[in-house]
Amino acid sequence: LISFIPENLLDEKRLNNFLLARKEEREKLTLLKSLPYHYVIEPTNSCNLRCPLCPTGLKIDSRKKGILRIDEFSKIIKKIEGSALAIYLQNWGEPTLIKYLPQIIKQCSDKKIYTNLSTNFSINYKNDFLSNLIKSGLTMLHIDLDGTTAETYSKYRKNGNFELVLNNIKEVVKLKKELKLKYPII
Repeated sequence: LISFIPENLLDEKRLNNFLLARKEEREKLTLLKSLPYHYVIEPTNSCNLRCPLCPTGLKIDSRKKGILRIDEFSKIIKKIEGSALAIYLQNWGEPTLIKYLPQIIKQCSDKKIYTNLSTNFSINYKNDFLSNLIKSGLTMLHIDLDGTTAETYSKYRKNGNFELVLNNIKEVVKLKKELKLKYPII
């Protein structure tokens, strides 16, 4: 985990917590002094696709659909900022359905927390969403493009649009270059 986190995001307190957690893990301790350092936070459990390999896509996820409010996220960040090295903003939903996702990521970036976003990127984004996403301080943008042709893609990403995903990728690459940003890694 720690090898891919940029040095500028590592501070002594969080690094020491990480080392303590790894030591406790090696020693197989059950009473821990360390705090979690890696978090998976699902911004929404809704999705625009109906993928056949996903509980959300198959509609077998029995959880009530919801969206993480920004004030709720702020409370979480406040509680974990001292120990969190990385936050993965994904699970079974499509996080970019949330219009204020760049603001959520910016909160992480401001606290020097590595952020990884996994997205199907098959959305016709409005306004400056992609620009705001690229400028948010996101560390890693993982785009789930399952296939190298529209035909193959359509088998795994039901209701997705292969060309739209490619266009969104081109747009974020262009924005990143124009802004001369090192991150996010795409």
